[in-house]
Amino acid sequence: MMDEINIKLPAKPEYISVARLTTAAIANRIGFTVDEIEDLKLAISEASNFLINQFSVISHLTIDYQINMDSSILAKVKVVGASVISEKQLENNELSLFIIESVADQVTKEEEQGVIYGFSILKTCGGSFEYE
Repeated sequence: MMDEINIKLPAKPEYISVARLTTAAIANRIGFTVDEIEDLKLAISEASNFLINQFSVISHLTIDYQINMDSSILAKVKVVGASVISEKQLENNELSLFIIESVADQVTKEEEQGVIYGFSILKTCGGSFEYE
């Protein structure tokens, strides 16, 4: 059995702190180290910022956390009701992509026609994820 936690936030930078606090509480609850918690918080906040900055109009962000039996967390960060800003803004998001991929154990981008609408971010407790 796995636990799920879902949050829906206004797509505004000032609400990313809510996502960071929620992420920290969940990761702490299942025994992540301080460094693992910081990595996951960074990945979630970078993914949220990336999505907020990429689109000119967004209804909201959703973050769905799945707490797995192996003490890993799969967080899905998505936008709802979005339209694209500009190619220049897309280029500016490259650093965020690098950071997300550097601190997570596995990252999957949800893309449509080259535009990213969401991220699936996996972080394991102990950092030892076995690729299947």
